Amino acid sequence: MLKSLQIGYKQRETRYPVLIPARMRAAPSWTDVVIHNLSAHGALIACDNPPDRGAYVDIRRGRQTIVGRVVWKKDRFFGIRAQGTIDIAAITNEPRLAHRPEIVNSPAASFDRRAQNRINQDADIARQLEKSRLWSSAFQSGILIAAVLFAAGCAAAEVYDALATPFSALENQL
Repeated sequence: MLKSLQIGYKQRETRYPVLIPARMRAAPSWTDVVIHNLSAHGALIACDNPPDRGAYVDIRRGRQTIVGRVVWKKDRFFGIRAQGTIDIAAITNEPRLAHRPEIVNSPAASFDRRAQNRINQDADIARQLEKSRLWSSAFQSGILIAAVLFAAGCAAAEVYDALATPFSALENQL
């Protein structure tokens, strides 16, 4: 009976209940989260301040990373849809690090490539915005000059017509 009611519905992926502490990066900051269940393409996660629906997040457990988009949110819980397939065994078997990984004090190691890309992209957008503003200003000025010249031509034609009749009558009288 249940099978006949579920015709046309997609079978849900198997959920694996777990309680795994992890870290989440949503926008610019990191926060602690707990993964409550995992499936091949998603996860149920809880934290104090969950991200909004549609936000992209990085969930990290040791060296394992899940990149996904928040598809629903309710109270402290939210669900993500992962960009790729989640290796459930690797995440559940990953040991929790006793401390944060050390950062090597070299300019190459501390340089955040993504931040530099963002800065370059913002600069490119600002340059394009300035070019568009200058082009639209020049276009607007050109249209205004063309309109003024057209109005001046029309006014000159009207003045010529208004003065041509009396002068031709005066010329005929002379």
